[in-house]
Amino acid sequence: MNKKEPWLAVILSSIFPGIGQIYSGKKIKGIIIILVLLLLNALTVWQIFTLEGKIENAIGIALLTIIVFVWSLFNDHKTARKNNSEDFETLRKQSKDPWLTMFLSSMFSGLGYIYIGKWWLTILAIIGGMTLFIILPSILPYLILPVFTISIAYLSYQSTPVRREISKKLGILIASLLLITNYLPLIAAILIRIFLVGPRYIPGSSMTPTLQVNDRLLIDLYNYRFRKPQRGDIIIFKPTEILKAQGYQADFIKRIIGLPGETIEIKQGRVYVNDRPLEEEYIMEAPGYSHGPVIVPQGEYFVLGDNRNNSSDSVEWGFVPRQNILGKAYKRFWPLNRQGTIQFR
Repeated sequence: MNKKEPWLAVILSSIFPGIGQIYSGKKIKGIIIILVLLLLNALTVWQIFTLEGKIENAIGIALLTIIVFVWSLFNDHKTARKNNSEDFETLRKQSKDPWLTMFLSSMFSGLGYIYIGKWWLTILAIIGGMTLFIILPSILPYLILPVFTISIAYLSYQSTPVRREISKKLGILIASLLLITNYLPLIAAILIRIFLVGPRYIPGSSMTPTLQVNDRLLIDLYNYRFRKPQRGDIIIFKPTEILKAQGYQADFIKRIIGLPGETIEIKQGRVYVNDRPLEEEYIMEAPGYSHGPVIVPQGEYFVLGDNRNNSSDSVEWGFVPRQNILGKAYKRFWPLNRQGTIQFR
C-alpha cells in the first residue's frame, strides 16, 4: 500500500527538482527532470559568462527554468496523491498536513501557523524576522534569516496537531536540507564573485565610446592567473601608489597599450609602440597631446582611456604594476540594447 506524502514530495523537489518524483515512485520522470534542469541551468550560466552568450538568451532560459521548476512542484503533489491508496488519502485528509505546514513556513516565515489556526504565532515570526534587520548590522540579517525561517518552519511542523510516523522521522532531516538549500546560492555567488567573475559599473566617460557612463560589465577574475595581460585588454586595477597619494581609492578601468619592456610614444595624434604606429579604431578621437618616449618597466603596464583627451591615465600618473590588476572586462550586460562582447582591438 503506497503511503507517499504529497507535500513532502513538493518539499523534496523544492530542495532539488526531480527528487520529489523519485520519492513518489516515478524514477525515470524524476531523472529526466533533473537532467533537463541541469542542462537549462548550464545553458543560463554559459549565456551569462561566456563571450558568445547573450543576456537576453540567459533571461529567456532562466524563465523557462522557473516554469519547469514550478510545474515539477505541482506534478510532485499530483503524482504522489494519485499513486496513494484510498485508505491513506482518506487518513491524510482528516487532519492538517504537517508537510504543508512546513512548506508554507519555509516560503514565508510563520505562514504555516495560519494554516493550522495559530495566526498569532505568524505575527510573532514576522516581528522576529523584522527585528533581525533592526538590531543586526550590514549583511548579518541576510546570513541569519535562513536559519530563523527554517527553524520556524520546523517548529510549525512540530505544532501540527497530527503527524504521521514517517513525518516524525524525517522532519529534522528535511529542515536541515532546506537550510542547506537556502545557503547554497549565497555560497556559490560568493565563490563566483571572489574567484571567477565580478560585476563593475562605469561612472565616468574616460573609456567612451567603447564603454559609456552607467554601463554594467562582467570582469574576468580568473584568466590572468594563468596568462599575462595582452595589449588591447580592458582591465580593472587597484589605484597605484601615486593615485593613492592623490586620494583615489576606487578601482580604475583602462585599456592596456604598452607591455613590459616596450617603448611608448604619443605624437602627431597617434600612439607608437616600439616606433610603430598603433591601429586604434576604438578611440573617441586622436590624442591632442604628445608624450614620451617612455620605456615600460618590467612587471608594469602602460594604460590609456579610449577617450584620450578626457582620461586620467598613464600619461598623467605613470605605469600600472602587474599586482594591481584585478581582471579583464569582457562583456557588457547592461543596458540590454548594447549588451555583448567588448571590443578589445
